[in-house]
Amino acid sequence: MTQSEPQPQSDGSSERTTFLKGIEFITGPDPNLGSFLLTIGIVTCVFIALFQFTMPSPVSHLLTAGVITITVVSAGFAALLDSLDYFDQSSESTSQVAPDPGQSSKPWVPEERVSASLPPMINFDEELDELQAHFDGELPDQFTAFIEDYRRLKTSPKNRMSIASDLRADLNPVSVILDEDAPEYDPYQRISDGLFRYIGDSADHLTVTDATCRDAAGEPQDLEAVAGDVAVFDLSVHNEGEATNVEVIVEFYDGDASLSTWTGSLEPVSPGATGTISTNIYVPERATRMRTDARPA
Repeated sequence: MTQSEPQPQSDGSSERTTFLKGIEFITGPDPNLGSFLLTIGIVTCVFIALFQFTMPSPVSHLLTAGVITITVVSAGFAALLDSLDYFDQSSESTSQVAPDPGQSSKPWVPEERVSASLPPMINFDEELDELQAHFDGELPDQFTAFIEDYRRLKTSPKNRMSIASDLRADLNPVSVILDEDAPEYDPYQRISDGLFRYIGDSADHLTVTDATCRDAAGEPQDLEAVAGDVAVFDLSVHNEGEATNVEVIVEFYDGDASLSTWTGSLEPVSPGATGTISTNIYVPERATRMRTDARPA
């Protein structure tokens, strides 16, 4: 099933490539959206200035209106080409003309364009490099199903959860040929743990990496020093999963007794990125410690 997927894409891509190559005489062989729009703008300004300064009143206004109309149509044409990824094709084709010498030796690198990078916990390129080196540069047949599904994982961001489940099953034949006491078992174990964590609770993808407290003057303080007052809290959350909005929770305690809870939100945090929120929070008078947590909003 995996091998049959690229076929319909190549047919549509061929028709689109034929159409786009037919308009290279307008945009040039190495088109760039910014340069294209800049050229349109410069030509528009030149002609408007020429008509306004060299021609009488009604004629200059009519010709200027015509130039503006052509500019709007050209901008619309540029937007259409951009929606077809025309301006990205040149860089993609350039990379195909001069490929990385090591690219062909890595079967897990897809030929299709990757639209969204993998979250750190399911990016196994480094682990596969280690395993390939262990097997003298060529992975055994037991890796075939895993490699095919891993390429799908990279190129199908909307179906990653189901593909990750397939990858877990693909690891079964791989585990048979690896010795648990050997060093090459470590990258295998990291792959297995990453998939297990990704498929599990998405709250485990988020980690509060830093929580500091400052007084009104901006000086760092212990929690008990600001108890009974409003303090500034800087809360940083690292995301190892998919991009998501984040809900940050701060709970204050007196021993084991919960006193109050504060909840805030962070804008979407990208895979592998850290988001930080700075906010004023009232600290209860009897607060002796606090607990922080983060979960998808």
